[in-house]
Amino acid sequence: MSHTTLNQLARQEKTRREILHKSDLIPPLPDLVAKLLGLLNKQETEPRDLEKLLQNDQVLVAKMLAMVNSPFYGLNRAIGTIKEAVMVLGFRGVRSLVLATSTAKFLQRDYACYGHEPKGLWLHAVSVAAGARLLARRCQMSADDCEQLFVAGLLHDIGKLLLVPYFSEAQKVRAPGSSVVELEREAIGIDHTEAGALVTAKWNLVHDVQHAIKGHHDTAGDDGDVHLGTAVVRLADHVAHELGTGYLPEMAPKLPVLPRDLQALGFDDASWAAVRDELAATMEEAVLALGNLSG
Repeated sequence: MSHTTLNQLARQEKTRREILHKSDLIPPLPDLVAKLLGLLNKQETEPRDLEKLLQNDQVLVAKMLAMVNSPFYGLNRAIGTIKEAVMVLGFRGVRSLVLATSTAKFLQRDYACYGHEPKGLWLHAVSVAAGARLLARRCQMSADDCEQLFVAGLLHDIGKLLLVPYFSEAQKVRAPGSSVVELEREAIGIDHTEAGALVTAKWNLVHDVQHAIKGHHDTAGDDGDVHLGTAVVRLADHVAHELGTGYLPEMAPKLPVLPRDLQALGFDDASWAAVRDELAATMEEAVLALGNLSG
């Protein structure tokens, strides 16, 4: 092994250790949001408990209500209070709403080095979140799984938040459509899927969400080793990249559809083509409804 290669590996390992051990690189969720998620995870929590906590943050409440009243949710009446939102969406839906509202600011930063247009990562995230939830529903997954996959889709690229300072130089030699993950690993020693799992672990999100995020670019494995949630996020991510939403022209990565993902979720070529068109339409609706949400 050449001296140059050894130096490169040493730099990669140094950067990797810095990211893994500098927990201050990972922004915490606001205290109120962390408390709210804790409440939502308790069986005995009632709507009035959420109202009591949220009355201390009217800005968050306003953003949540703006989102739930958007065309994306397609409700047949206006929702004016958190209590009403809970009655209509349930605790699972409110959890997704809280996370979407509170993490928008992290996803709307400058990710131009990844080929994203202004606020492009947020637009891409919204697309994948909406697509993952719809795909989970079409696969007749539980309501809880559908909402967890909405969150996993929303946050699947959150690891880019940690890697942007290190990736800016590397992207200068990136060819359009090339593998971002391979370039991250080569230049930094860690990719955004692993970094994303670190972020969501710090935020105490459930293991299934962390697993789906960490595996959403994983093309290894055999046909008998497919995590269904990861397959859902991978397929939604594929469709979102095909659409190019949130990316500068020609900068969206080209991701393959893995036959084992289709097989695990019960799709043949014809049924996948139909659901793919439905996913694309849903993603476009989600971007129109939620794309301008202020972080």
